[in-house]
Amino acid sequence: MDDDLNILRVDNKQLSYKTKRALLELICSSTHDGTPFKLPNEDDLSHRLGVSRNVLRDALASLEEMGVVTRRRGKGTIANPQIANATFRLDTAPELFEAMQEAGYQPEIESLNLGFVFRNDPAFGPDSTSYLNTEKLAWLDGEVVVYCADHIDSRFASGATDSILALKKMGHYQFLEQYCHTSMAYTLSHIDAIIPPEEVRSLMQLEEGVPVLFMDDHVYNFDHEIVAHSMIYFRSGVLDLKFLRKNW
Repeated sequence: MDDDLNILRVDNKQLSYKTKRALLELICSSTHDGTPFKLPNEDDLSHRLGVSRNVLRDALASLEEMGVVTRRRGKGTIANPQIANATFRLDTAPELFEAMQEAGYQPEIESLNLGFVFRNDPAFGPDSTSYLNTEKLAWLDGEVVVYCADHIDSRFASGATDSILALKKMGHYQFLEQYCHTSMAYTLSHIDAIIPPEEVRSLMQLEEGVPVLFMDDHVYNFDHEIVAHSMIYFRSGVLDLKFLRKNW
C-alpha cells in the first residue's frame, strides 16, 4: 500500500465504528484498480489511524466478517476493494433505506400506518398482545420499489410511546437503540419469491400476478430476544440486491 495514502484520524466518539468506516474508505479508494492488496501491519496501521491495536483489531474482525478482508497467519491482512465497493449488500445493510442511499439510489420515503396494534404477532411468541407498527414505501422514478412493514414488540416499544413519530424519519434499528434501550445484534431472514397479498399489491401498484422478492426478518438483540419483525417486499428487477456467502 502506498505510504502517501490519505488516512483520516478518528476521534474517541464511536471509535470502533469510525475506525471501521476509515478502513472501508481506505480500501474503497485504493489505487489498486480493484486488485486485492496487503494492508500495513497492525502497529503501522493503528499509528496512522490514531487508535489502539485493540480498537483496530475489533474493526478488522468486523470487516473480516463482512468479507472485506481476510487474515491469515504468515500472510497478514489482505483487503479486497471489489467486495468493499459492492453496493446494496443485504447481508451487511444496517438499515434498508440507508443502504439504498449508499448504493446511489435517491428514494422518496413515504411513512404510513404508524401506531400501536393490539393483536398478536406470532414472531414474538404466543403471549404477544401488541406491537408498534411502522410502514414505509420507497419510491424511485414514480414507482414503488420497496414496501416495508416493521413491528416492534411492545415489551420494548411501550416505553417509547411519546417518541414514535421519530420513526417517520429513522429506521427501526436506530429507534430500538435510541428510544427502546435495546440494540440489534443480528437478523434471521427468510427469503422467497411470492405473489404478494392483495393489500401489498395495491400499495405497490403492481399488476395482478406480478411476483416480488419477500424478506421476512426476525431481529434479535444481544440477549437473543426477538425485538422486531420486519416484512419487506421488493419490486423485481429494479434494485441491484446482493448477498455475500462465506465459507466457515
